[in-house]
Amino acid sequence: MKYWNKYLLPSTVDEALSCLHDASGIARVISGGTDLLLDIRQGRLPGVDTLVDVTRIPEMREMQSYPSGLYLGGAVTHREIISNSLLQLQAACLVQACSLIGGPQVRNVATIGGNAAYALPAGDGTIALLALDAEVEIASPLGRRWVRVEDLFLGPGEVVFNRAEEILVQFRIPGLRDGEKSLFKRIMRPQGVAIAILNMAGWMRVSD
Repeated sequence: MKYWNKYLLPSTVDEALSCLHDASGIARVISGGTDLLLDIRQGRLPGVDTLVDVTRIPEMREMQSYPSGLYLGGAVTHREIISNSLLQLQAACLVQACSLIGGPQVRNVATIGGNAAYALPAGDGTIALLALDAEVEIASPLGRRWVRVEDLFLGPGEVVFNRAEEILVQFRIPGLRDGEKSLFKRIMRPQGVAIAILNMAGWMRVSD
């Protein structure tokens, strides 16, 4: 069975937006695809003609530190987050959350942008981004805008942006100041890769 007709690999965000526009609402952005491909194959997302793969867009693969905060591309994988020494210091709860997502095979391909775009209540990475007061940059045919991650969601699986026309380009996380730390914990079934029953992430300031 053929699940889609076109698989495109743009090299810039603008090119990816053009691909989405040309597909007239029957395209989806794909990076890791760990949730998206399951939904397509199981019939929960019918009518997708074109997949636009953003994993070759350099802007969406970067992890950088600037005075305004940490910048994390939407196509960065969970494995890359876990192994980044700067994030280990400045966004420990995100590193801890990403280390608990799926198994090694999933973490090698699944991305932080996909985690947020899918808006699942049990999304470990998303919970950590909320605790860190992160923002996300959304690109559309009309330009770009920054939205707080907490304002990204309308409900389980529902978001404020149009998945057929817009792209989560990157996240901005405020840098920790002296005495500040973050932490992620979760309660889950005994299986090592089970979905969480309860997630908790915190960002706190420690003083004498």
